[in-house]
Amino acid sequence: MRLLRSLIFHFNRLWRALFILPKMRKQLEVDDITLICNNCNAGFIYSDLNLKFCSPTINMFFYHDHFITFCERLDEYLKEQLVLCQTPESKTDLNYPICNLGDGVNLPKLELHFLHYKTYEDVCDSWERRKRRINPSRIFIIWTFFDETNEDWLARIDALPQNNKIAFCNQDFPNYKSAYYIKGYEKCGLGVLSRYKGLFGRRIMDDFDFVSWFNNSLNASNS
Repeated sequence: MRLLRSLIFHFNRLWRALFILPKMRKQLEVDDITLICNNCNAGFIYSDLNLKFCSPTINMFFYHDHFITFCERLDEYLKEQLVLCQTPESKTDLNYPICNLGDGVNLPKLELHFLHYKTYEDVCDSWERRKRRINPSRIFIIWTFFDETNEDWLARIDALPQNNKIAFCNQDFPNYKSAYYIKGYEKCGLGVLSRYKGLFGRRIMDDFDFVSWFNNSLNASNS
């Protein structure tokens, strides 16, 4: 069974590289987008489209609604320095750096989990370097609900000041502009959308047309 799963994974990756990604990259009309994401999905999108990481929220994730709070006051949080968290609220058995943003007085203290980093120094270096690449005129907010969808959070995402935002849900919420329903995951939740579905290289995230979303932002800015 493990061998079969490995074969399927490598077949999907090869098919995607040969037939799906070249088409996506050819259709893409922008190359300076900033993807602010609550988990690792942004890194997969950047890599799929062969784009430079113009966002600090790469290879990390937020618990609870900390990400929404981050986006609500994005400019303020981006001026803050990451502080190594000594007593995380959301504990994990994995060994990776956890950092705080915000002093808890003027700005709510947030917890950022840098899952794919080894040291606090590595985190700070990547965070500051990629933060300098942010394109403030082309920011895209991408939220994925891991489990059940919280409608209060959906309302907050709809109200975010950024124009381009999407919230991936495993149920249909037609009353919220940012909500996007991905079918087939009603009982298990979405999680990381980079997982392959079936054969022939399609990821869960391919249910949404990211390329058109990014291109439309270019057309809107030129109109």
